[in-house]
Amino acid sequence: MVNSYAKGYMAEWKLTHILAGRGYMVMRAPRSGRIGLACPDIIAAKDGKLIVLEVKSRAEAFQISMEQLTDLKKWEDVGGAKAYIVWKVSRRGWFFFHLKDVVDNKGNMGKKFLEAKGFGIDKI
Repeated sequence: MVNSYAKGYMAEWKLTHILAGRGYMVMRAPRSGRIGLACPDIIAAKDGKLIVLEVKSRAEAFQISMEQLTDLKKWEDVGGAKAYIVWKVSRRGWFFFHLKDVVDNKGNMGKKFLEAKGFGIDKI
């Protein structure tokens, strides 16, 4: 079984390369949640647009802390970025969520929420 750090690292690494392949300038922030600053997993820019991504790789439903969501909101408010939560669902692929939708759902990420609010990479 793959430990959670390795699984998360691989998801972030893969998404970084997917974005680079789509023409984004991309930076992954290793161990972003452990530095004590509002730091997303991935920062990407293209055509004057800045996006920040919090990446999760889970097979089942989970919850994102309000602290983590507040940190992402700072990137929108102060940095002018557009923030997204990205859920790599085992055997289903990548799903993107607007930060506001996740905040409104109190950080709860589940199947019904995925079907209602998730969208593909082409819509970022």
